[in-house]
Order: sequence, then structure tokens, then C-alpha cells
Amino acid sequence: MLTRSLLTVLVLLLSSSFFTASAQSQPQNQPSANPPYTIQVSSRVVLTDVTVTDRKGNPVHGLPESAFRVFDNNKPQGIATFEEHTGTPAAKMEPAAMRAGEYSNDYLLHLPPVLNVVIIDIANLRITDQMYLNYELTRFFEEQPEGQPLAIYLRAGNGCFLVQDFTSDRALLLAALHKAIPRIPPTGREYLSDIDTLHQIAAYLSQLPGRKNVLWFSGGSTLYLRDDAELYDDPAMWRALYDELEQERIAVYPIDARGLTTYSSLSMFAQQSLMNETARATGGQAFYNSNGLTEITDRVLNSDGSFYTLTYSPHDLHFDNKWHKVRVALNEEGYQLSYRRGYFADGSPGGAEQPQKTGTRTRLLPDGEKVQVPATRSLPIIFHARALPASDPAAGSATKLTVSIPALPPKKGNVPFSIRYSLPVDAFTRQTVDGQSAVIFGVAAVVLNRDGRAVDAHAERVTMTLNEDVARLHPDIPLAFDQQLNLKKDDQYLYLAVWDTTSGRLGTLQIPLQVPKIAK
Repeated sequence: MLTRSLLTVLVLLLSSSFFTASAQSQPQNQPSANPPYTIQVSSRVVLTDVTVTDRKGNPVHGLPESAFRVFDNNKPQGIATFEEHTGTPAAKMEPAAMRAGEYSNDYLLHLPPVLNVVIIDIANLRITDQMYLNYELTRFFEEQPEGQPLAIYLRAGNGCFLVQDFTSDRALLLAALHKAIPRIPPTGREYLSDIDTLHQIAAYLSQLPGRKNVLWFSGGSTLYLRDDAELYDDPAMWRALYDELEQERIAVYPIDARGLTTYSSLSMFAQQSLMNETARATGGQAFYNSNGLTEITDRVLNSDGSFYTLTYSPHDLHFDNKWHKVRVALNEEGYQLSYRRGYFADGSPGGAEQPQKTGTRTRLLPDGEKVQVPATRSLPIIFHARALPASDPAAGSATKLTVSIPALPPKKGNVPFSIRYSLPVDAFTRQTVDGQSAVIFGVAAVVLNRDGRAVDAHAERVTMTLNEDVARLHPDIPLAFDQQLNLKKDDQYLYLAVWDTTSGRLGTLQIPLQVPKIAK
């Protein structure tokens, strides 16, 4: 049985050594004229999201560009661009009408400008505190009208995994919350690191544009994320994490789910100090010593869409891997500012997003070597998948396809599941194979248990030949093929990934499972 985290398994599956099969078909569609959304950087552009609040914690609106001053390593900088965001509109995400067992990641086409993610971290959270957090978030979802979409992640150990993808449906969020907690905290949690969790969240959100706010409910932070990375004994060890958080514009809001406690200790003070450091390092805000978790959640979600975005290009910047301190000040006093406090001068593009047809960037490695690396962002592949027990009448009556990944041999105690993929042909790079037009892509299916652990995984390399006549007459017909998996009663999630083997463009979809009992 596999015990790796989802991201570790997916990385292994993306390697060519895990491809095990190929298929042939004659599908249907035309390549899109829309290129992938990537990043190209020739000089360092620093993007800083600044939240300004008054003494009562309310967002301050209407400040002009002239009110802000920006310093890079104490040197004043000229602001290149300036934009005020006055709040995320309530963008209700209605799920597309689908038949039973069908799922899609097309919600990615309708995301709001600011994304909010909830992490429920039980690594250091007792059962009683989990029950209180469950009560408070239940009250929040029941009392608040449907509006901003949320995603819920659970960190039950080393792994952090998705419980509910972005949705504004409060019933789905409630069901995900009650599925996540309460549960017994993991053993050996004194050895767990919050660093892995942030790496995983950054990877999960890497294909989503804009600012992301992470509401991190925990029993106190163990992450030593400084707002001044220069103070580390070995700053190079932390560069990747700081680069990822900056690149993805992730602001962390640590929230102590233990509420107001009647006791205090040096350990608790240290945890609260670390929460403040994490918030300052990423441009968020820390909350602790409060029983009003519902009110805190409401305040963050209703105000974190109000901020100012500033960009500047540092004068005489040398890519030397060193930490650069960023300071933002106002000409007026009495306001509280939250923003990312620095970056590493290593060639990372940061949050400077700009659409380009192609692009690479120069990255400075720790040993001083310069390398050209491909641009890191592309549009995710939007696709559909249907997952049903093979015995389901809907699966049995579906149109038979000429392309199917070879079925796995049946296993005793397992239930055969039929997975049908429907992929857009214009998401893949066309190439010539044996004199015919074709696309080559990878597909992976990872089975997760209730703790987000990968218990089974399969990957295939699929080659599909294209019938150009069919593609010309029916450009909207997708690439379709079948896969059969053997699932157990305790399997609770199915994580699907498809990617173009040429461009690296990726699409993912997580499906909740309800595996029926084995028929006698």
C-alpha cells in the first residue's frame, strides 16, 4: 500500500518511467488559437499587495498612488503600476448541470479575482478544539448567504489534501467540513513541519491567477517563517518556499482554533509569535486569543478583497540570491499596513503576471550557475470525467468507445469502477506520428483514503491519432476514452490528472467516491 502524499505520488507519475500503456483513436477537434498563459521576465518586477486598515481593522479605500512610498533595501523606488481593489464581488458559482457520477473542473473558468482557501490543520489540534472549530464554521456556513467561493483543505499529518474544491454552495462546504473533522490527531505530530504544508498549498494553487488568501485554522504554528529571511543561518534553504509564496501571491491568515484560553505558557506565546511572523512574511494577519472564530472568518472573507497592488523594478538590481527587504509606508499616520516583507534576488518572476505566447526565464542557482527554465504558468486543461461502478446501468448503457486503457485484472474485495474521460483536443500539442496527425498526453489516477494518503496509483501514456476530416466537420467533439480501476470500500477520493507531454500543460480533477458494498 502506498503511503506517500498526493503530490509526491503525482510527481512520480509525471515521470516517464511510470507510463505503462498507449492507445490509438481518431478523435476530433481543432487546435485553439489561444496560447497558454505563461510568464516571461527579463528584469525583476516586484509586485506587492498592500492591505490598509484603520484602528478598528476596517479596510481603508480611496488612497491615491501619491500616498504610498516604497523602499527596497531602504532605497526609495518609483511605483510603476498602481491599482486599488475595493472588494471581491459575490461571485456565486453555480455547478453545471451534470448527470450522476459526472464531474468537471470548469469552475476554473469563472473564478473571482481573489481566492479564499480554508486549511483545517489538526496536527496540533485536540478533539475538543476540533469540535469547537466544527461548531463555529458550521454556524458560519449556515448563517452566511452564498457568495464568495471557498475551497477546503485538510492537514491531518504530513499531507495536506483537498476536501472540497472551490464552490459557493454552502451545503457542499458544510458536508466537507463535517467529513474533515473531528478526527483523531496524527501520531508523532511533534516531528511534523508546516513547511511541507505551504509547499503543497503553493503547488495546488499554482495554476490559478491572482491573489490567494489562506485561512489557516490550527492549534498554533510550528513554522519558523520569518518576515526577514536574512536572519536565517542558511537562507538558501528557504528560498524555494519564499519564491513559491511570492509567485502565487499567497497571503496566510493564521487563526488559532483553540480560541480564548484560560492558561498561557511560553510555548503558546512562541506559537503566537510564529503566527505573527508568518502573517507578516506573506502579507496576511494573525488571529489568536479569541473565541469568535465565526466573526474572524466573516471579517477576513469580507475584507481581504480590499487592497492595493503596487509594482516596481528595483534600481541597479543584481541577481545575487540575496534577500531584499521591502518596506511600504504611507504619508498619513494611524493606519496598519500588511504586505510581503521581502524577496530573494534569484530571478524568480514573483507576482508579475503578464500573458506571453512563449517564454523562459533566467534562474540563478545556489552555486551561481544561470539556467534557462520554462515559464511556470499555463492555462489549466478543462475536462470532464464520469466515475461510476462498472455495474451501474448508466455505465453499462454508455456508448462503447474504440479507445480504452487496458483494464486492470480484478481483485478480490475490490469494486470495478469505470472512468470515462472527455478532453478538449485543442489543449494538446499536435504532432506527426507514423505520418499521421496525433496528440500524446499522460493520464494519472490516484486513489486517496480519508486521510488524503495515496493508497493506489496508475499512469498511462496515451497516443491518439486525429482524423482531420472528422475534426473539420465536428470541431466540438472531445477526445474520449475509458479507464477501469479497482476500488475498495474505504477509498474516498479519486484524483485525476491529464497533461500534455510536450508543453507540460496540466489539468486536475478530484472526485469524491462512494464505493458500494461488494455484491454477494
